[in-house]
Amino acid sequence: MTQTSQGSDKRRHPRFTLTLPLEINGPDFHVATSTMNVSCGGVFCETEHFLPLGTEVKITMRLSFYVQNQKVRKTVSCSAKVARVEPPEDKGLGKYTIGISFVRLDAHDKEVLREFIHKKNLREAQELKKMYLTLKEMAGRLVELEECHPTAEHFRRVVNRSIIELDTVAHVLDHEISELIRLE
Repeated sequence: MTQTSQGSDKRRHPRFTLTLPLEINGPDFHVATSTMNVSCGGVFCETEHFLPLGTEVKITMRLSFYVQNQKVRKTVSCSAKVARVEPPEDKGLGKYTIGISFVRLDAHDKEVLREFIHKKNLREAQELKKMYLTLKEMAGRLVELEECHPTAEHFRRVVNRSIIELDTVAHVLDHEISELIRLE
């Protein structure tokens, strides 16, 4: 059974899939894990350590990104609270998935996190979109090559199947890009 502090799954901040080193500290425990996704309001992670709903913790994330071709490393720390707990699918085995809401994230750290999410994901999302469009162009070129090269038809079929599978993902990617642009 999933425990949440709110009955609704509505979020004030869009989530972005990011794997970042994450430390969770309480009065009598220390957990080292990584994020599954991040927003400006909290993180989602997996851990073997059970953290009860409502547990107050201190979290620390280490961010690394490029600004004008220079690698920048930042640490974001804040007080937080366990807002969601999902037990392992196989009782006794596996990891808990934990949603942690930021309680006191100072304005500077919030801006650093927002900038990190924006720069990291926007660049990668735009690169993925570019690759998808290149694949579609390739499919068009393969139609032309089919007339003069016998294996072009096989390539075209494979590329077209990939495009069909990627069409759905491309819509999700477009949504993510628009959410990231809104962060600016």
